[in-house]
Amino acid sequence: MNLKIRHSLFFRFFFTLLALGIFPMAIASLFFAATYQSRIRAVLAPSDASALIETISIQFVLIFLFVCIIATFAAIMVTRHIARPLSVLTEAVKRIGAGNFKVHISVSRKDEVGVLGIFFNEMAEHIQEAKDRQEEISKLKSEFISIAAHQLRTPLSIQKWVYQGIVDGDFGKVTKNQREAVEKGTIANESMIRLVHNLLDAARIEEGKFGYKFEEMNIVAFIKKIVDEKMILAKVKNIILTLSKASDDLVILNADPDRLSIAIGNIIENAIRYTAAGGTVSVRFESDGTFAIIKISDTGIGISKEDQPRMFTRFYRGSNVMHMETEGTGLGLFITKNIITAHGGDISFHSEEGRGTTFLIRIPRASSPKSPVNPPAGPFVAAL
Repeated sequence: MNLKIRHSLFFRFFFTLLALGIFPMAIASLFFAATYQSRIRAVLAPSDASALIETISIQFVLIFLFVCIIATFAAIMVTRHIARPLSVLTEAVKRIGAGNFKVHISVSRKDEVGVLGIFFNEMAEHIQEAKDRQEEISKLKSEFISIAAHQLRTPLSIQKWVYQGIVDGDFGKVTKNQREAVEKGTIANESMIRLVHNLLDAARIEEGKFGYKFEEMNIVAFIKKIVDEKMILAKVKNIILTLSKASDDLVILNADPDRLSIAIGNIIENAIRYTAAGGTVSVRFESDGTFAIIKISDTGIGISKEDQPRMFTRFYRGSNVMHMETEGTGLGLFITKNIITAHGGDISFHSEEGRGTTFLIRIPRASSPKSPVNPPAGPFVAAL
């Protein structure tokens, strides 16, 4: 245990026992000095009285040393009896805190520490059972989502092909009203395709199959391309979408362009969707030599303080967001955070409800896939 020496159990017990031994000695010494010393000097010759007093003083010193030895020995015994079980319990708690619930403590003691060990084992077993149930439910849910999403991809792709053919006039001329209706259908179809992709991506992330292919890329041109793609949605929503970038038009980043396009695209698209008509969405790119920094700001509905801590969790959508946009899964930010983290970067945001949101994405210039940090593996077995 990383305790300071003066705060350790040994020193607490040692000084307590030492005090219990010294106080009676101090009282006895004062009593002797006040009562018997004058009488000894009155009865005995000065030389004999001095020798006797010196002998008694030496005896007091020896007794003091003996008390120190006894206090040290007793403190060691008591500390071992209490501190060792505490260190075992502390290590077990650390394992549980790190996510490893395969913890068992062998209990042979019948005292309060032993009872604590029994209760600890029961708690660890209940937590492990709950974790196993949660993992099984999560696995079944992921499998269902993956199967359902795969089944939806083909009919949605066919719908997209049909809508595009109608708009392009492949099936004959269409009126203005028909074109507007088909364009609305196209937007809905794109929304469903995006939903299916998000479900599949989330399932792959949970299964650890969301692979990355890192390569050198010009991040400036990359961001410009994403903004150009989102410009159509911005025009439909009557949103002003702007891009401002650093003076350097060539910033090389080691990244996965497909995955990074999903992450940055999600943020820009959310900003457009949750900003009222006539609002603005601005994308700004900077580079400080170490990090590529992408800042995405909007004048939208913002995120309430109650919703902010959970914005990057799966299937979570803010209460005000659901009133404005009924569609959505709450997976976009979850996927985005995983992608940015895998690039060795970080994502944060600042938001005020009713005044807009700003997301800040920082990606190191030399990125590489980041391995997840796993808790200590294997069972932990110890005895009290």
